[in-house]
Amino acid sequence: MRRWFYLWLAFFGFWWASGAVQAQTSTFAPARQVELLQEARQRFLSLAKSNQWQPVDKHLCLVACEKAPEVPGLKVLLQLTGDLPAHVSEKDSLFDDTLIEAVRRFQRRHGLIPDGVVGPQTLEALNVSPAQRLAQIELNLKRWQLALAQPAQRMVFVNLPDFSLHLLNETGQPVWRTNVIIGQTNKDFQTIPMESQITYLVLNPTWTVPQSILRREIIPLLKHDPNYLTRNRMLVYRQDGAQRVQVSPKELFSNPAGVAKGIYWVVQQPGPTNSLGKIKFMFPNLHDIYLHDTPNRTLFAHPVRAYSHGCVRVQNPELLGSYLLNPDWAETGKSSPLLKDNSLNKKITLPAPVAVTLAYYTAWVDEKGDLQFRNDLYGIDKQERRRLDISLDTLH
Repeated sequence: MRRWFYLWLAFFGFWWASGAVQAQTSTFAPARQVELLQEARQRFLSLAKSNQWQPVDKHLCLVACEKAPEVPGLKVLLQLTGDLPAHVSEKDSLFDDTLIEAVRRFQRRHGLIPDGVVGPQTLEALNVSPAQRLAQIELNLKRWQLALAQPAQRMVFVNLPDFSLHLLNETGQPVWRTNVIIGQTNKDFQTIPMESQITYLVLNPTWTVPQSILRREIIPLLKHDPNYLTRNRMLVYRQDGAQRVQVSPKELFSNPAGVAKGIYWVVQQPGPTNSLGKIKFMFPNLHDIYLHDTPNRTLFAHPVRAYSHGCVRVQNPELLGSYLLNPDWAETGKSSPLLKDNSLNKKITLPAPVAVTLAYYTAWVDEKGDLQFRNDLYGIDKQERRRLDISLDTLH
């Protein structure tokens, strides 16, 4: 099992405002997470064996002040999950304010938009059986248990299923959180979980378009929009021995065999439309994955943010850069003056390498004591459950 998978720094579940520095007085040590998840495990084990849980009609859609015969069953389910107080009567069929708030709490615990509406995504999460949740808890509990010996260190931590990035100080204390966009669920574009060290960052970077994107997306796009490269400040180069020679974009159409062989490279120049934005963060790995800014800010508002081709887009890259360049940044919250440079392409080596972890945690207990679940976007949980033979029959 890869070591990254069990880093105790995994994820603390704090829903902090993006971009705001947050000083915390407490955190969850691995031992505490193990304790809390073991308690959750026992609750779900009992629930799975009790036959009390019943699914909700998958076609149900409830909004405020509606009455429906399915409401009593929804109340029972939310009481079993702990989102609705046990004293609330389940006989009333009105979707009232108390029930709406319980739905919102459930939605927050599952990474959904907390709008209080029982729609398709909320129904899908509600209808995950206790046995399935038990297996999910068990899998993540094993990760925390195997992480107990991991030392605390200064780190950039990304929890892929939660689309979040956390900064941790030397004692493992979380000091800041922001949103991220990760790779698509398509296997070719998934963000690979890993651990490495960020060694430098690049201001106003160029972007060399990967060959797969050039062939699959850029070439077909040019057939309908021949000015796309010029409009987006993209230059075309042909590999000529050890050198790359700038050529006309027309060569991409006149030499399809060369395109197939990968002898052409498209490089986007720094600027407001550059796909990497104003800054990228580099760490050695075999998959050419890195963290970077993005000119497309609207996607950060989406609850599920799996849109990239594998790299991790950061919502507040300047604050991340300030932390990497200045360990005391969390106390001031001020952006580093080194990041206020002009539009020139510039490499900045960090004073010391900073650990970075891209991990995959789908269950944890947050600082409020709420059990959090996230979807298994990449199917990693499914693979691990099969390998470890985790099921209701094997859990006691």
